[in-house]
Formats: sequence, structure tokens, C-alpha cells
Amino acid sequence: MKPKLRVVLIAAFAALLATLAVPSAATAAPADHQGAAIAAQSTNPANVSTADNPNAGISGVSSQAVGPCPYTAVCVYTDTYFAGRMFVLYQCRWYSLTNWNGWGSIYNHQTPYAWADLMDQNRNPIRGFVAGEAWEVLDFSPVWYIRMC
Repeated sequence: MKPKLRVVLIAAFAALLATLAVPSAATAAPADHQGAAIAAQSTNPANVSTADNPNAGISGVSSQAVGPCPYTAVCVYTDTYFAGRMFVLYQCRWYSLTNWNGWGSIYNHQTPYAWADLMDQNRNPIRGFVAGEAWEVLDFSPVWYIRMC
């Protein structure tokens, strides 16, 4: 093997090892999702109220009591820390939110690599997240739509 090629291959292998050796962010999971790799993406702001979304809805989806988020779904909660009422979203499509006035939480429990995007009133992306991610505390005030898949 030529010395120049050997150096290039060694450098590429070292770069690969360095990428794999980087420690990942700490993960947390809601109580009903033990073992799920969920990154806590937000802090606990002082102005959080668990009563921000008493009339919250998602067009075409009925709310239900909080329980485990089914695999292949995105679950949206009216309160922080996966509490309040829960909306379970299964289909790859746009969902319209109504009366989300503040803090809640969300968990993307879809199949690996499936995305969910939070969109503003003009359908511009606010943030997206891949399966396995969640926000324990999330301000839904600017969110008008959720787009899945």
C-alpha cells in the first residue's frame, strides 16, 4: 500500500472513531415510556403554567386520558411533563392545532428516522424532531400546525 493512501485511510478511520466516541446528550423518559431514548429539550421556565391549554384541540383528533404513547405515533400533551390530556397522531399529514395558548409537552414515538415538525401560522417550520425525541416543557403559543413523517 502506498504511504500517501495509508495516511489518508488512517486519518479517515481516526475521524470515524472520533465521531463515534463523542458522548451523547443525557436522556430522560416520561414515566410511561421507560427505556425510550428521549432527549429533554427544554428547561423549566419560571412562567410555566400547567393550566395553559384547557381548551386545546387538534382538528380531527379526540383527546384521551394520559397513557403510554403508542409506537408509531406522535403524542401531544396539554400540560408539561407529559400530563393533562393527550392527543395521539398516527397519520403522515398536517394537523391543525386550536387554542394552544402556552406550555405543554410532546413525544415523537414514530418508527426510527420519522420526523415531526412544528409549524407557525404560515406553515413555516419552528422546529423539527426525529423519532425518540421529546420536549417535557414546550411553549405551544407559536405552534399552529404539526406535520408528521
